[in-house]
Amino acid sequence: MLDAALTEAGPDLPVLYMSPRGKPLTQARARALAQGPGVTLICGRFEGIDQRVLDKHAIEEVSIGDYVLTGGEIAAQVLIDATVRLIPRVLGNHDSLAEESFSIGNRGLLEAPQFTKPALWDGREIPPVLLSGNHAAIAAWRSGEAERLTQERRPDLWRAYAETHVDPAKDRQRSGASDQSRIYREHDKEPKR
Repeated sequence: MLDAALTEAGPDLPVLYMSPRGKPLTQARARALAQGPGVTLICGRFEGIDQRVLDKHAIEEVSIGDYVLTGGEIAAQVLIDATVRLIPRVLGNHDSLAEESFSIGNRGLLEAPQFTKPALWDGREIPPVLLSGNHAAIAAWRSGEAERLTQERRPDLWRAYAETHVDPAKDRQRSGASDQSRIYREHDKEPKR
């Protein structure tokens, strides 16, 4: 039955099967799908889809995380939402996408913390720099927070970012290591006379 439906669907659209064994859904993949002609989604139930059908139709398996659901419908909703919101004019302010986690404008890092009014809530203040009106200082704070949060919470993203964007000395300072401790360690490796 699925084979017949896929044959009727035609070869023009990519066919994705929501599966925990698939390639992880990333922001980059969602962006590529949003720029494409559309997609055909397959949602399995319990044990999934016959491998022969997947192989015959060269179906790409996509995962939304390292866990298992009872079916692919919720995973498909995640993929749809992540993709559709990137299509121009779907969101009220398309420019707001530039500073989100994983966005190109945010250098692929996690987003900086958000704050709303009032300035003091439950004894907790908004960082003063955000109330300063100094746009350069605010941008620098947001950039620093994005780097800090990414390094703390997503070392995988930080490593990918650091390979192309971070001065190694700055990264050692951020991680708590110092040039002085590196020199000390290298000194210990020198042969003793």
